[in-house]
Formats: sequence, C-alpha cells, structure tokens
Amino acid sequence: MRDNSRQWSVLFLVLAVLFGGMVRFAPAVLGQFPINDGGMFYTMIGDLRANGFALPAETSYNYLGIPYAYPPLSLYAGALLSALGIPTMEVIRWLPALVSTLSILAFYWMATQMLGAGSIAALSTLAYALMPRSFSWYVMGGGLSRGLGMLFLLLTCGAVWIMFSRPGLRVTLLAAVCGAGAVLSHPETALHTVAACLLIWLFRGRTASSVRSALIVAAGALVLTSPWWVTVLIHNGFGTVVSALSAGGHSPYFWTSWLTMDFSEERYVTWLTVLGLLGFVIQSIKRQWFLPVWLLLPFAVEPRSAPAIAALPLAVLAGSGLADFVIPGVSSLVSGAKTAEADWTHLFMRSRAVKVVTSYIVLAALVGAFSYDLALARYIVPVASRKAMQWVRENTPAGARFLVLTSHSDPFSDPSAEWFPALAERTSSNTIQGQEWTLGQNFMPFLTALQDLPMCLTADPACLETWAADHGAKFDYVYLQTADSLVAWPSGLLLYQLRQDPNYTLVFENEGIAIFQRK
Repeated sequence: MRDNSRQWSVLFLVLAVLFGGMVRFAPAVLGQFPINDGGMFYTMIGDLRANGFALPAETSYNYLGIPYAYPPLSLYAGALLSALGIPTMEVIRWLPALVSTLSILAFYWMATQMLGAGSIAALSTLAYALMPRSFSWYVMGGGLSRGLGMLFLLLTCGAVWIMFSRPGLRVTLLAAVCGAGAVLSHPETALHTVAACLLIWLFRGRTASSVRSALIVAAGALVLTSPWWVTVLIHNGFGTVVSALSAGGHSPYFWTSWLTMDFSEERYVTWLTVLGLLGFVIQSIKRQWFLPVWLLLPFAVEPRSAPAIAALPLAVLAGSGLADFVIPGVSSLVSGAKTAEADWTHLFMRSRAVKVVTSYIVLAALVGAFSYDLALARYIVPVASRKAMQWVRENTPAGARFLVLTSHSDPFSDPSAEWFPALAERTSSNTIQGQEWTLGQNFMPFLTALQDLPMCLTADPACLETWAADHGAKFDYVYLQTADSLVAWPSGLLLYQLRQDPNYTLVFENEGIAIFQRK
C-alpha cells in the first residue's frame, strides 16, 4: 500500500509541476513582451554590464539619481545571461517563469518537512501551483527579482525546519546559503524570510542548541551578503536602506485581508481558498497553530507583498483541507460508513467518487488559472507605445521630463509608466519604480498622488498643472495613451482639451499615443 501511496503522491507532484509550469509560461507566450514591469531591471542590467560587472553607485533608470541599492543577485544573473548572448529583453521575459516553476519543487520540499507526509504535501503543492497569487507577481518582468527571492525563501524555510528538528552542520550551512540568497534577491522577501524563520524557531526551536544554530545561520548569511550591503553603505549610506524600509505600506488595518481571505486572486469559485479555510479549521482543532499564525504574519511584517507570502501557508492548509476533510468526507458519504483510513491516497484509489471530486477541483483550479493568465498577458507595453517611446528617444532633448498618462490607477500595474524610462531613455515624473530608495517617508504620499493622477484624464490641462504644482513634479511633455485594450479609455476629453490649449503643441501621434509639448 505504501508503494501505491508514493506513486499517487509522485503523480500529483508531476501534475503540479506540469500544470504549474503551463500557467506560469503562458503569459509570456501570449504577451510576446515582458509582463507588466521589469523596465527598471532592464536598465540596471545594462548599467551593471557597462560598469564591468561592478556595482555602480547609481542606476541610470529615470535619471533621478536612484541608488543602485537593489539586491543584485537577479541583476547579475540577467547580466551574465545577456553577456552570453541572450537579449536582455528575452531574459526578463522568460527567466521569471522558469524560476517560478522551479519554486513549485522547492515548495513541495518545504511542505514535506512541515507536514511530515509527502502525500499531503503533493496535494498542497498542486494547490500552490494553480493558485494565481503564487505566480502572478513572479512571472512578470519584475519577477526576475521577486521570483528568485521566493525560491530562496522556500528553501530557507525548509532547511530551517529540518535544522530545528534534526540539527546538523550541512543543513545549517544550507540554511545560511539560502537565507543569503533571499537577502540578495529581493528586499521585501528578505524581511518575510527572517520573519518566517523566527516563527519556525518559536514553534520548533527554543532550545540552546537551536539558538546556536540560528546564530550561525544569521552570521553566515550576513557574511555572504556583506559584499553587497557594504558596497551600498559606502556608496549611499544607511539612509538609503531606511528609505526602502519605509515603503512597506504598514497600516493598523493589516489584519483585514487575513479576515476576508481575498488574496488568492482565484477566478470563478475559489476552491483553493475554501480548502485553505477547511485546513485552517482542522489545524485549529488539532491546536497546531504554526500555519494559522504564518497566514497572518506577513500582513504585520510588510503588507505590500504580504498576499504573495500568505499564499504559502494557505496552499499548505488547502492540501490539509482536501486530504483530511474533503476526501474522507466524500468517501464516507458514498460508503455510508465513517472511514478509518489514515492516508488520502488509499481512499483515492478505492473510490470513484473521490476521484471525480478531486479531479473536478483540480480542473476548476486549472481553468481559473488559465483565465487569470489571459488577463495577465494583456498587461504589456502595447506596440504603439513602444513605437512612441522610440520616437521620444530619437526626437526629444536628453533632459526632457514627461508626464506619462494612462488610466491605470495602480502605479505598480502600469506597464507604460514603468517601461517608459527604460525604452524612451527620458525621465518620467510619475513613475514610482525605484523611488522607494529615495523618498523615505514620502513614498506612500507619492503613491497616493499617483493614484489620483488618472482623474485628470477626464478634466482639462489645468488639472495637470495643479497636480504637478502640488507634488513638485516638473514636466516638458505630456505622453497620453489614447487607446488600450485593457480598459474603456477615458482620455478623450483631455486629448480634446490639449489639442485646443495654446500652451500645448501636438508633436507626435499614432494609433495609441499622443505626445504634447508644453510651452
């Protein structure tokens, strides 16, 4: 029976990697351009190569003196692949999907350690593979950094769990290396990795030997990452790090997302979230509080990226809900007797009804994930915008400043505003990427201001003038997106007003963009 159980576990793991890989690569295939963001990394990879692979003091992205303080592991990976002949744009398009697919295997390894059963871990891995929040931000161009961070977070958590259960030098060194990888990949993921490891210590450690092991891991990670953070401190000082730490979006209402459980981003029926809630109830009844607490912890540590981290315990709980509640429940309903089976694979093999229900849940999750992909693939810089940005690069003064106007109210999901400084090689006064290293406490007010800017699309040019004056934004040109397949476009009124305003001159127009020079 044990061999059959292992075979079914392997099958579900293979399905997780296969289906998970499909939904992760689909957006890059459909979009034919990096998804959403990545423009800043595109520029930073070029800066790194131009500086002979030594970390520059600043990045040329957006020409705002942004410190080159971003964790550099993904940038070095991209620069190395670019130096080997792979175009940087293709690296940013495909590498995030590959790394996110590898994270499925890392998740399985971590879940196996935490659950102590590979069979339930396989179900959890399938839930993780198909949960949109587990890949949405990691297959984008910016996933070059975020995805590596997630991969190392999973490996670190798995290694630390083993270290506190079965201490040994090898696993301690593995935890130190993986922890350093998380720190060198993404700043927010580094915070969540530290928080998760502290939580694991709280539930699994609290002995003198575990404290010694934890200190070795921390010291090892500190030493391994020192070439980066020492260089950043020399170039930019400690204020740069403090500025980045102020951009996490902390709020006393961090717990509301945890209560509503609306962060999985599932389409249609949210089966995986429901299964996660069932798993939450089961773990609570058993007084096993690690996963429920981990579900809340990311929102207290760093709310901006918390949903993606909370997807990890939610997926583990979903596997538990399916294995410990749904499958035994369906088997009992069909047989008319309470089952005493200890492993869900035995019930799965014996009951056709269990197979049907499980297959339906997997199929529904897969359809929902592909539906999410179709929407995600549309978050690219349109061809008309790329042509307009090329015109800007070739026909405007090097020091020109632009207001890049689209109808996207979320500055982190505005492909044109993010890619404009990279492709046009001009300054965008309303691009948020990179500003976390310079604005400090002013980062969140600037974010709020950017969210208000699209309201000017239904107003006159005076709205732009007022907004710029209120927020200290200088601009010489207005880059106005006039067509987009994502939204019903509201820019017609502003476009008409700009055409009539004597203070603005139309200097470029194509099927999707109008550019006005401000006199």
